[in-house]
Amino acid sequence: MADPADFAARFAGYWQAPSVEGLDGLLAPDVYLRAPMTPTTRDLAAGKRAFARLLSAIPDLTGVVHRWGATEDGLLIEFTLSGSAAGVELSWDAVDRIVLREDGLATARISYFDSAALVRAAALRPRAWATLLRLRRSA
Repeated sequence: MADPADFAARFAGYWQAPSVEGLDGLLAPDVYLRAPMTPTTRDLAAGKRAFARLLSAIPDLTGVVHRWGATEDGLLIEFTLSGSAAGVELSWDAVDRIVLREDGLATARISYFDSAALVRAAALRPRAWATLLRLRRSA
């Protein structure tokens, strides 16, 4: 199995300045990606399109990894994402379950977080509504 510590370090580095191109160093071409508020994708190209929409909606998005732990087939990563959408400051905690293949690339990433705080923040600021609707578009 791949080294989960290596992936955790690359993941943490990636989230300091995320980019669509940077996904190539983390995700396998056939990666399965699932997260609240965004469409599920089943390959890297679709995942990149979805992530491009996310970065367009929250251009200053960054993440800070707090801890991680190895699992039988990969790792769990606990982190906090933050950024702003239409002038609305957003921050949320997430846990990603990552399945790794032998070369250290992820074949699956399932993100778990409570989207209620994001919806509530946007609902109170109508200028952010369009941003959240863009995230739900299909990949």
